[in-house]
Amino acid sequence: MKISPTLSRWLAILWSIIMLIGCLTPHEDIPDELLSWSDKLLHVLIFAPFTLLWALAGFPLVRVLIAGVLFGALIEVLQYILPINRSADWIDLLADSIGAVVGIGLARLIPQKYRFV
Repeated sequence: MKISPTLSRWLAILWSIIMLIGCLTPHEDIPDELLSWSDKLLHVLIFAPFTLLWALAGFPLVRVLIAGVLFGALIEVLQYILPINRSADWIDLLADSIGAVVGIGLARLIPQKYRFV
């Protein structure tokens, strides 16, 4: 069963918004359960679905990968400049990029007949 391209893109947009909100939430407002996880593992785990959803929505894999890395960089810059008690970290950007690559890899593993478009 294929999901319509419109729905698949909305899922990708929704996940992107959730990521942005989560990454820009002031540190003191983040639940302790999330802080107990490895920070770098969380970065990988949130960026893999980001690129997976955008790739499955029909966008070219290379562009999706570039967008994932740039989105990670944007988040790190915003964490640096906004007064939200968050800090930018090059290692976080590396973890974001690894997550983006993982998501692209997962997208390539899904047979065409199960893709959204």
